[in-house]
Amino acid sequence: MKQFAENGGPRLRSLDEAPLKPIHIIAVAASLGGAALDGYVLGIVGPSLTLAKQELALSALSQGLIAASALIGVFVGGMFFGNLADKYGRRPVFAYNLLAFVVLSLLQLMVGEVWQLVALRLALGLAIGVEYAVGTSVLAEFSRRKGRGVLLGCFSVGWQVGFTAAFIIGNLYKGDDWRFLLATSAVPALITFLLRLRLPETPMWLKARGRDTEARAVVTKHFGAEYDIPDVVLEKSHASPVELLTSPHWRQHIYSGLFWFCQVGPFFAIFTFVGPVFEMLQIHDATVVDVWLNTVQILGAIFGLFLLHWLTRRHFVISTFAVMFAVLLAIGLFPQAPVWVVVALFAIYMFVAPAANNIEYVYPAEIFETRLRSTGVGFSAAFSRISAATAVYLLPTSLEVLGASKTMIIMAMFPLIGLIFSIMWAPETKRKQLR
Repeated sequence: MKQFAENGGPRLRSLDEAPLKPIHIIAVAASLGGAALDGYVLGIVGPSLTLAKQELALSALSQGLIAASALIGVFVGGMFFGNLADKYGRRPVFAYNLLAFVVLSLLQLMVGEVWQLVALRLALGLAIGVEYAVGTSVLAEFSRRKGRGVLLGCFSVGWQVGFTAAFIIGNLYKGDDWRFLLATSAVPALITFLLRLRLPETPMWLKARGRDTEARAVVTKHFGAEYDIPDVVLEKSHASPVELLTSPHWRQHIYSGLFWFCQVGPFFAIFTFVGPVFEMLQIHDATVVDVWLNTVQILGAIFGLFLLHWLTRRHFVISTFAVMFAVLLAIGLFPQAPVWVVVALFAIYMFVAPAANNIEYVYPAEIFETRLRSTGVGFSAAFSRISAATAVYLLPTSLEVLGASKTMIIMAMFPLIGLIFSIMWAPETKRKQLR
């Protein structure tokens, strides 16, 4: 039986209840392509540094700086470009950001000095910050409410695929041109850019800006005249990062960056320098072990999608933080354990960490309202990169000075802090309607 609105016309269904449409597929491909590109850009630096180490005479600190430079760029890019996307629209920032990826990737072919490589990786980090801040906002605003968490969680799977692809390509590459290896990220960047040119502005952002006619046109063209946009909080003034901290929901806003901060610190540090970590833990045949552990990562990322479906958001973060803390602490406390035990513990971490990372692309997009979403997600991504950049920068030095055992105990403090604040502050947002 057809339902009618109070004005006598047919009642329009909410946009996030629409069945699968071509626009959904385009939005997924355009967003997840960026996620895979991010993983590739951050992952390819490890194999490249191995080749560049002798030519550039890299010290432990300079290796850490090069590896951390893109993560530092994410901090700035997430804060700045996320706010721009809330002010001027998702589409212009989201689409043309990929041209920067193409140009910056190719410029790495001409690097001759360490400072040049640091500068380019820093600029690439700015572009990656856009992906974290705007990509999840775009996907959330085009997604269906049912299964939204799993779909957003696919960001992590896409990222992990890109990161693992970089590892495989880096290890299969038989040449010695590390500049070419770094520049290969131009290929997926160009493909993703062409996809994004087909994506319109999100109707939720248009409605939040009071541009109802344009929003209605997008909905009618891509979803159908029988659908309408959920109520959103109208933009009264330009969104500001300061507003995130003065809002009545400031604890949730801070938590959105804090849990991410605690997840990615040890993750990026260990995965960027997994070779030296294995060597100091006396794991031989590290390449073979690393191949298997990268396979475990992919499986973990996929398993994380099931966790998003099965668990509430609070249960998800609390349980995964508890496991990661226990595993990293065990690796640090028992460095003389048999090699198979240490490898097994690493396998558990490399399974659980990518699974846990899935929620990084779900939680922030659900916590913030439309008018603040890209600013909020950008803030969260930027906050997280403080720990990622610091841990990556200091890990080589920590391994030299403190050794692998104490370094792993320090890494275990990140999930411990995340566990404590998750119990205190983690909100529940599963199946929440975006506003």
